[in-house]
Amino acid sequence: MSTSIIKNHTPRWLWGLILVLFVLAVIYALPNLYGESPAVQISSKDGSAVTFGLVDQVTALLNAAKIPVKTATADANNLTLRFNNTDDQMAAEEALKPGLTNYILAVNLSPNTPKWLSSLGAAPMKLGLDLQGGMYFLLDLDMQAVIQNRLQNDATGLMNDLRVADIHYTNINVVTGEGIVIGFANSSDLQNAQTLIAKNDPDLNATVDAKSLSLTADLSAPALKVLQDNAVDQTLQVMRNRVNELGVAEASVAKQSDNRIVIELPGVQDATQAQSIIGGTATLKAMMVNDTVNATQVAASGVTPPGSSLYQDQNGNPVVVYNPVIITGNAISDASVGYDQQTGAPIVQVSLTGPEVNYFSQVTGQNVGHPMAIVLVQSSFDQEEVNGKVQTVTHTTQTVINVATIQSQLGNRFQITGIGNARAAQNLALSIRAGALPAPVQIAEEKQIGPSLGIQNIKMGALSVAVALGLILIFIALYYRVFGLIAGLCLLLNLIFIVAVMSLLPGATLTLPGIAGIVLNVGMAIDANVLIFERIREELRKGSSNMLAIHTGYERAFGTIVDANVTTFIVAIILFAIGTGAVKGFAVTLMIGIVTSVFCAVVIGRAMVNWLYGQHPQRQLSIGI
Repeated sequence: MSTSIIKNHTPRWLWGLILVLFVLAVIYALPNLYGESPAVQISSKDGSAVTFGLVDQVTALLNAAKIPVKTATADANNLTLRFNNTDDQMAAEEALKPGLTNYILAVNLSPNTPKWLSSLGAAPMKLGLDLQGGMYFLLDLDMQAVIQNRLQNDATGLMNDLRVADIHYTNINVVTGEGIVIGFANSSDLQNAQTLIAKNDPDLNATVDAKSLSLTADLSAPALKVLQDNAVDQTLQVMRNRVNELGVAEASVAKQSDNRIVIELPGVQDATQAQSIIGGTATLKAMMVNDTVNATQVAASGVTPPGSSLYQDQNGNPVVVYNPVIITGNAISDASVGYDQQTGAPIVQVSLTGPEVNYFSQVTGQNVGHPMAIVLVQSSFDQEEVNGKVQTVTHTTQTVINVATIQSQLGNRFQITGIGNARAAQNLALSIRAGALPAPVQIAEEKQIGPSLGIQNIKMGALSVAVALGLILIFIALYYRVFGLIAGLCLLLNLIFIVAVMSLLPGATLTLPGIAGIVLNVGMAIDANVLIFERIREELRKGSSNMLAIHTGYERAFGTIVDANVTTFIVAIILFAIGTGAVKGFAVTLMIGIVTSVFCAVVIGRAMVNWLYGQHPQRQLSIGI
């Protein structure tokens, strides 16, 4: 190859690209320098917007308690108060709670990012529980309740199927530990029922007892396994939706075993608030209204008609409903927000699926012209003292949110009207979608990790990165001289790019193992430069010109660099795919670091070498031969 045609020149468009990427990286990495402040986030329970009246009320309460506020910012749905320390933060929460009963108060950490950076979408990296402190919960899922709920639904479907097939039964019950037990008056109906179940319900194993003229139907082993897996997956999704949508913290929700789930809430310091977040689930049930009685008189007398129950609506007005539930939350497959075509008012459209739909359709068809009530069932975790010990107790509230007259037979969809504003409709739809827990959950273990420990972990992690970077910079500068300085600058740029990408990725959370991944990247990133520089040295020893040595060094080392990093990247993908928690955090930073380090070494590093030596072919290469 003739040295006369070798021109180590970086085109302007590539310099422009490097400059743009560098500016963007700096902008999106900057928020991490501003830190976070203890904060109290205030939002309305009904989803209404923040008003000047709320701001004035909060200001008056804090002034009365003589609690200084660092900054206060408000958007459409939240008022965020930042404080100088956690003592002021906790004191503010206690001072505000009595006067803000209609609002949700969330205690967390809020970033101090300037408005001009926030307007560009820049935000600091999300920190894990080990770096930020917060709450840790280990939840137990009641699998027996999951099975019972499934059998109850199957029993409802069987009742309908038997009636349609004109098969008469004397009784049908769900017996814990056994299954669905059905009694018959004669052996003919018993045999017909067994044949019907085998045909219509392959998930059920039917066992006949000819002596007692009874049939016991229980879930098959494959169906039971699918049911348990689906229950855990649904609970995982419920918890992720609840926590993420409330915006209190970036939660880590993971499966630990067949019936246990681990929830980590970084930045959350209030245990009661955290329990209300993970326990504040909701679902629906539909019941026919008993319109033959006066609900106000029933409430006043305290005597409820047989077969009926007394509920209250959202305004505290009494509603008497018949006890049979015609549809439960287990049948809800989706809930979305829509608008009434005539009035333009927000509505929630509910979709149903499963064996309950037929029964629901049958009952509504028989009750056209009669009112039906939609009951919102909400559960929450509360701390109570039981036998001298503070324990977590699950409380359930049931409120009638809608009463409407059935206009026609309903199928697998119906609408909830009279909700109020669009925000309330959106919250209700989310609560229904996310809150249909397949079974109750209990807190098996609870830990609170203080922010001071997280700060110490951050300091030690930052120190490890600084020490690793410093030692490498010293060595590389002494060994490769000017080329070593270029490699060191590439390392610094690589760190900025990693921080920027971690800050931009919506699902990325920096953990202590993630910092370990960054430290490993600092050591690995220099490998690409070493391969290139040693190749350049080899060419110089052969007597090649400076320009030819630089060109050949980068060209021939490129293949080796790609091969080495691709294999490491594949391993990181596998770690991310099969790992959980800490392993995923390590894999994320490793993958990001591999991409950014190759870009910095091959593209930015070569551009700087070309700028320094490309215009001066005769300049002696300072590469420490």
